[in-house]
Amino acid sequence: MNFIGEVVLKKIEAVVRAIKIHDIQHELLEIGIATFSIYQVQITGIHKSHEGVRNKTSDYVPKLKIEILCADKDEDAVIKTIQNAGQSGEKGDGIIFSYDINKLVKIRTAEVGEIALQ
Repeated sequence: MNFIGEVVLKKIEAVVRAIKIHDIQHELLEIGIATFSIYQVQITGIHKSHEGVRNKTSDYVPKLKIEILCADKDEDAVIKTIQNAGQSGEKGDGIIFSYDINKLVKIRTAEVGEIALQ
């Protein structure tokens, strides 16, 4: 909770392997997260080679970006679920970010905060 007693909401973003999205979706549903957004993204960068001696610039690698809004109390469970379901054990499994959301308003009903997530 923040200093005025409102529930703090979280936005969780994860960039994951496309092949793992159905596993992640199934596991999120198991913990009560039924709604989220998915975007196609492409990742590039400089990565160390397996030998670690020279760097290699990668081509664009297709990934999926997931965005989830949830209550602060659900943040750890959502992150752990994405991590467990998205993990292959190989380089490039992805990354997860979490942000505080200061205000959330449902357009149709004008509901605010956690109630607007329902």
